[in-house]
Amino acid sequence: MSSSKVLRILIVLGAGVAISCSAAAGEVCPVRPKHVLKYAGPYDGIPEELASLIPDVAGKRYGYWDLAYVYEAGRFVTFRCKYDDEQIVDIKLPEKVARCEYTFSKKRILRVVCK
Repeated sequence: MSSSKVLRILIVLGAGVAISCSAAAGEVCPVRPKHVLKYAGPYDGIPEELASLIPDVAGKRYGYWDLAYVYEAGRFVTFRCKYDDEQIVDIKLPEKVARCEYTFSKKRILRVVCK
């Protein structure tokens, strides 16, 4: 998969039902039994404001966003997590995180962790 395709996957908005949650640093998107995470991407503020953030590094299987500047400006990050059943979960990260990293396993399982 090309880097540009990874970027498109990470910044595409999906339709569905949004459920809001809050999370601290660590794994961002909740694991849902029997459902695969298909998309995860950060927003500066709430996703409805359409301020999606592009990864600082975007590879086939690994990439990251440096996010400290968002918090330093007095704002927060929200991650949008979309699953194979079209359900959307928005995760607000109110506490400062410096970086969020995504990885795709060999089985194409997406995981996002923030530190």
